[in-house]
Amino acid sequence: MKLIVNLKYRHYASQFRQLENLLFFVRNGKTLHEGRNIVKLLEIDGVKFVVKSFVRISTFNRVLYGSLRKSKAMRSYLHAIRLRRLGIDTPEEVAVAEVRRRGMMRYCYYISRYSDYAPLSPVTERYMRSDEAKAVLDALVQFLAKMHWAGVLHRDLNVGNILWKQTATDGGAQYAFQIIDINRMSFKTTLSMRQRLNNLRRLSCGASAYLYILQQYAAEIDRNSDTVQLKGVFRRLLFEQRQRAKRKVKSYI
Repeated sequence: MKLIVNLKYRHYASQFRQLENLLFFVRNGKTLHEGRNIVKLLEIDGVKFVVKSFVRISTFNRVLYGSLRKSKAMRSYLHAIRLRRLGIDTPEEVAVAEVRRRGMMRYCYYISRYSDYAPLSPVTERYMRSDEAKAVLDALVQFLAKMHWAGVLHRDLNVGNILWKQTATDGGAQYAFQIIDINRMSFKTTLSMRQRLNNLRRLSCGASAYLYILQQYAAEIDRNSDTVQLKGVFRRLLFEQRQRAKRKVKSYI
């Protein structure tokens, strides 16, 4: 097993090495998410870690990740370092564990610190019924614009991959955000308006909340609101149409 550990957490290396045995991951920790990948909360000596398991790797990718391309876990680790250097918050990177058999990737893990930030999706769902939700979305727009000005494109920018937290200050409520599921990222020098809107179209929230985000985003970057909303909705409709077509093809296969 190849193990890379953040020097700050090197004293946990022996515990992380137990991930070489798949049964250790299966039998330990609390499951936070189970789908294509599995995410678990693992507590060691009172410190909480999140372990994301990339288990379902195709035969082709086993060869690719073993020789020519960085694994999803490794990309997550490197992206976390780069994001935080750019001032874009994400849970702190802790370790990467890659298990190979005969040079082929079998499974890999990305380990980060546990975050007490909350998922954003409930906020977008109650946007029409809560003044606080609107304030959170206003702050979210500033975060997204900051991310785009930094040249960062999250390739899976849905509300499930954005976390938020209210921070108490003397000047009133403020909000902080983190992005997760960061193995698919692009870093550019600058972003065109088309790239920005193509990125925002992935926000999986209701139409009213999405239109509000586009309106506030236009104001944040000093663009015409009507134009941004029109182009943003058009790109989202095309994106959703393609996604439905892909799902339909997969169901036939």
